[in-house]
Amino acid sequence: MQSISSTSPRNKLINMGIILLLLATFDALFTDFGIQNHLITESNPIMNTIYNVNVAGFYFIKIALPVLLIGIVSKLESKPFILILLNIAISLYVGVLMLHLFWITLAFIGH
Repeated sequence: MQSISSTSPRNKLINMGIILLLLATFDALFTDFGIQNHLITESNPIMNTIYNVNVAGFYFIKIALPVLLIGIVSKLESKPFILILLNIAISLYVGVLMLHLFWITLAFIGH
């Protein structure tokens, strides 16, 4: 079994991409739940339009973009700026998910 410290730099990029994929999937699920239950609206005007036209397309884009990113980073050398950008993206998604948890909690407390 490989220890985390012996993970190759490329594998670290792929693992970070997978984390982004999971976060994006949860974001899509929570956003859809909130919209369907009239608890929130989609803030991103592009994603709002896509959601209103085709919910499956909304999910496809939310999931396809991180999958595409995983494909791209699997071909790249691990460079500090790539790790910084991935860490920023992960941090932003964690922040968004915290907001989701906040409004979901408020919605259930209020009902």
